[in-house]
This record gives sequence, structure tokens and C-alpha cells, in this order.
Amino acid sequence: MTNNQESRVDMHLTVIEYSEGNESITTNLPEYSSNFGVLAETNTQIQRIGEQQKMVLTGITLDKNQVRANLILYGADTARKLTSYAKLTGNLTLLDEVNFSETDFRRFSDIKLRDYTQIVFNKANALLDSLVQYGISVGSQENLLNTINLFNRVLAAPRIGTMTKSQATKQLVTLFKTADATLAQMDAAVEIVKLTEPNFYMGYKAARKVISKGVGKLAVKGMVADAQSGEPVKGVTVSFSLDGDMVHLSAAKNGKPVAVKTTAAKGGFNIKSLAAGTYAVSFKKAGYAEQTATLNVNDGEMTVVEVKLVKN
Repeated sequence: MTNNQESRVDMHLTVIEYSEGNESITTNLPEYSSNFGVLAETNTQIQRIGEQQKMVLTGITLDKNQVRANLILYGADTARKLTSYAKLTGNLTLLDEVNFSETDFRRFSDIKLRDYTQIVFNKANALLDSLVQYGISVGSQENLLNTINLFNRVLAAPRIGTMTKSQATKQLVTLFKTADATLAQMDAAVEIVKLTEPNFYMGYKAARKVISKGVGKLAVKGMVADAQSGEPVKGVTVSFSLDGDMVHLSAAKNGKPVAVKTTAAKGGFNIKSLAAGTYAVSFKKAGYAEQTATLNVNDGEMTVVEVKLVKN
């Protein structure tokens, strides 16, 4: 939900609570009780959808980071063992195809990570009978393939999450229209007792006010640390590119990134305003391997990202 929608939900809750506390008056107002019931139910549905939005999109980001880390770990381990096999058997062609370090895997964009890991898997599968003593087995291959397949599903998740958000947004528009119409009916009924119940009337008018919230709320808050020491890393360039387009993070075809920040002394960076969407984010600093991540930014919500950089 947007900040404005959250503010309206707070107003709904205030009106609901105020009405429940003045039931002796509201029960005598025409249609007030029935409209009150509609408002309460509608607001419950609005809150449920808002909670689902947060859980879905937050979960996507967390799941992807974990699966990517697993794929790097398993892919690099298989590549390392294949590289040993290639060197010891003099297979220079294979060596050229699979000689990737864990740092290489960490530098890859999501698509390259998936593709190169698939190549490593395929090469190992073709030589499986010869690789048992190198620590590559049917079980390790199954584990690697399952991780590749899971990563493929996770890569599609932001788009699915965006579709889910779009559907939820449409539902919210309808529900807020229902709430507005219901409140208009309740407002009309309250006018009846403006003179006879002045305290109730003034209290109701106060409850109906929408108080803006979330002013100055951050869109993104991040922290970058050294993977080995855990110490914060100052001076990291953080670049945001819309729609997860990793290819155009650095300028090129479609112009500059939509946002660029540099981490402070304690490794942190903040972005106060950023349009809702899916972003590819790169983290660069001399002496460290570049790292990339995909983030979902939602209206009225703060996205938190924590990154650990590996030294070259």
C-alpha cells in the first residue's frame, strides 16, 4: 500500500473504534449500523491484502539471495573439481570451458550465473563415470541441478510478484472506493445529530480526518561489509538500473543508471525516493569483486539490502 492508503486505513480504524465506543448514539442513526459493518469488513480485507503484498515481495528478495548464494557455492565447487580433472588429464578444452573460481561466479549477473553453472553441470554429467574420485557423484549432480532449477524459478519470481502486486493494487482501488462510499453514507447519518449530540459529532469529524504518514520514509536502506572481516566498506559505488537490466547498469545503450549512491564510513547508504519497480543493483569498489543483486521497491515501503563484498 502507498503512504496515503495506509493513512486512510488508520482513519478507518479510528472511525470504527469511535463508533464502537458510541454505540448508544449510532444504533439510532438510519443505516449507520449496516454501513458500519460494511466499513469494518472492507477495512479488514484492505489490511489483509496489504500484509500479503509485503510478505510476497519481501519473501522473493530473501529467497533469491539465499538460492543465488547456494548456486554460487555448488557451482564453484563442481567447477573447481572439474578444473582439477582437466589439468590432471591434460584436457585443455575442458579446462578452458570450466576454469571458473568462486569469485568469478560471484561477479556473474543472475543470467550468466545460471548459464555458466548449467555448462559446468552438463560437462560434469558427460564425464560422470570418470569423476567419482574427484568428488563429483550422481548425488552432487542432482543437488546442483535442483539448485539450478530452483534459481530459474526464483528469477521468474519478481515478475510474478509484480503481477501479484498489480492484481492487489486493483483490488485495493475497488475496496477503497467501497470504503469511501460507505463513509459518505455514515457521514450523512451523523449530520442528523449535529445539534443534539455535539460532542459525538465533533469527535466523529476528528476521527474522519486523514493524517498523512510516512513523510521522509526511506525507499531503500543498505549496508555493505567485507565478506571476510565483516567490517563495513566505505566508498562502494551502488548503481540502480530499472527492470533488472543488468546489461545497462554502466551507461551504454540506455543511458546512466536511474540512481547512484556511495557508501558512507560505516558502509551504509540510503535512498529517500525511488519509483516502485524491480531494480538490478551493482556494488563496485576497487580491490573487490563486483557484486549484483535484484531488489523490489514498493510504494510506501522501505527495502533493506545487505551485501558482503569479496576481495580480489
